[in-house]
Amino acid sequence: MAAFFSIVIPTYNRASFIAATLRSVQEQQFADWEVLVVDDGSTDNTADVVASVPDARIQYLPKANGERGAARNYGLARAQGEYVLFLDSDDRFHPAHLAGLYAKIQELNQPNFIAAKYNFDRDGVIADSDMATMAEGWYGLDTFVRGNALACNICVRRQNPSLHKFEEDRRYAAVEDWMFMLENTQQDRVYIVDTVTITMNDHDARSMRSDNSALVRKLQLALTWMLERVQLTPAQRQILTGRVYYLCAIHAYADGHRAESLRFARLAAPHLPGSQAAILLVRCLVGLPVVELVKKLRG
Repeated sequence: MAAFFSIVIPTYNRASFIAATLRSVQEQQFADWEVLVVDDGSTDNTADVVASVPDARIQYLPKANGERGAARNYGLARAQGEYVLFLDSDDRFHPAHLAGLYAKIQELNQPNFIAAKYNFDRDGVIADSDMATMAEGWYGLDTFVRGNALACNICVRRQNPSLHKFEEDRRYAAVEDWMFMLENTQQDRVYIVDTVTITMNDHDARSMRSDNSALVRKLQLALTWMLERVQLTPAQRQILTGRVYYLCAIHAYADGHRAESLRFARLAAPHLPGSQAAILLVRCLVGLPVVELVKKLRG
């Protein structure tokens, strides 16, 4: 008999993290699950580490490298559970994660999309995510044109004929989560449960931290993809465009590329609320050293 939950864990050279990730699944209060570790061409000892966590419910599926979107789709195609969760191989479930989702799925009569909240662990310091202030309830496209606070913290009903899969083109790697949510909330919604039951490991090699310049390029490509592939109202297009250029400005700013960050801030400004546009422009204009100096003087 198939498990209720299939947990797809794409991984690439995360041997130092994945054992803790797998143990967090084994510690679940709800035990009706299977894990599909999709090894996306690792060159480290990931296979040995997975083998050192003996559990008949854990499958190790090696494949040629195709980036995270392809790895997730590979696992999804082989999953047998009623619901599929996507867990990155450096993150951890809290013990009540699956039990909480299962109870809410029954209460809601099998929604297509559901998620709990997560926080961050930065060298032992726990911090809230952008989901912290979101009230429990349903969220649709109007939410996701403003960004993807979910990251890939999503649980999907497998037998959903309208389910859009992840974009597999590696040019969009690290942005495919947002693209996935935009496509899938065009005609549907996701239910957010007001419990924090995932911790994301906010280490320096994490995809959203490791290369700001690459992320800026991917965001620009993704914006064209989003505007072409997702059915948006004029107001939604404006909000989405402003958000993407805002993120480009922030990531260019983080790398100290002042001229580039200011250029993106100017592109974002016409699509942002006035106060937000003004703050972004001033921040990019004065540059990172001045902002850091002001923070020290205040602190």
